[in-house]
Amino acid sequence: MPRSPSPSSDPTDQIEDVSDHEVLASSPGDSTRSLVRWVGRLATANTWITEVEFRQLDSTLLHNYQDSLHGLDLAASRPPIIHTYKHRRHP
Repeated sequence: MPRSPSPSSDPTDQIEDVSDHEVLASSPGDSTRSLVRWVGRLATANTWITEVEFRQLDSTLLHNYQDSLHGLDLAASRPPIIHTYKHRRHP
């Protein structure tokens, strides 16, 4: 996995867009990471960064992205369950 660049004033270390995000469940607590696209880089250079790294690099973009997620009905974006399966007991 590629490493994220350290914060700097270099325009190539600026986040252009968020492609995806995921919540990683762990025993001490959940953490969130985001797949970001960097300004001036190809999509193949997209990188997963933690919420802490995201906040350090661009707290305004992080806040705007989180606000946009609150308006989504994530359950509606999932495909419906078509089949249900029952556990069969063997005689």
